[in-house]
Amino acid sequence: MGAALHLAHASQPAPGERHRTKGEGSGGGETFADFARQVYADERATPVAREMLLAFGFATMVAHSEEERDVRAVWSTVRKAMGTTRTGWRWRLDEAIVADAPRYAHSKYESHRVCVAPRLRPHPDGPDDFRNKLGICGTLADWEHYALEKQAGTGWYKFRWFCKRHLDHLARVREQLREPNASAPEPVPNRGGLLPVYFESDWLDTYRRRLDSPTWEPPVYGISADDWPTPGVERVPPRAKLRLAALDGNLLVEAGPGDRR
Repeated sequence: MGAALHLAHASQPAPGERHRTKGEGSGGGETFADFARQVYADERATPVAREMLLAFGFATMVAHSEEERDVRAVWSTVRKAMGTTRTGWRWRLDEAIVADAPRYAHSKYESHRVCVAPRLRPHPDGPDDFRNKLGICGTLADWEHYALEKQAGTGWYKFRWFCKRHLDHLARVREQLREPNASAPEPVPNRGGLLPVYFESDWLDTYRRRLDSPTWEPPVYGISADDWPTPGVERVPPRAKLRLAALDGNLLVEAGPGDRR
């Protein structure tokens, strides 16, 4: 990913930092179009995350010149750009920040819920049937009949399903996995963490406020998605970030949809 822009605090510019004005390129020569290309090329970003990142980029790179830029104006522009929820009582930006909180999201409900117990006799549907190819029972399993396996390298979850006829297999597999699971690492995050990739600010406090959890802590791997290891994928090199200012120590101005300041 190319380097993003260095932008000064709205109230206290960093020494030696070049301000950008509306329509200009940055000190690194990057434009909003360059920034947008980076965001759209980031495969980690969901549609909502892209919308949020582009709104922040627009507010800090296009909508507010150096003379106009202040914390309330920037955040007001972002909130208005994303609008409110269908009910109209909550800013969509709040929900987007919650969705960007760094975390590991497992895929229990996306996995194939079929019994993986060994097949003792060929299924009558023939050699091309998946049950014969995989050598498994293949019967649909109930939601509670699974063994959780934590991967040694990532801590990510793998679900092994069993049907009611093979609960003895389930019990044995759960016992076999007890010790390896206990020694597996904390799961590497696979969701969120994109705001800290593109913008500098007090994201810990922001996530805590949006999650309504003052004791929330980021994963041990870090708060930025760029810091998370992914097997078989090279870590993204550090990049310069847009800098967002805080207001009285709080990144997000506490205002409801009716506040048009």
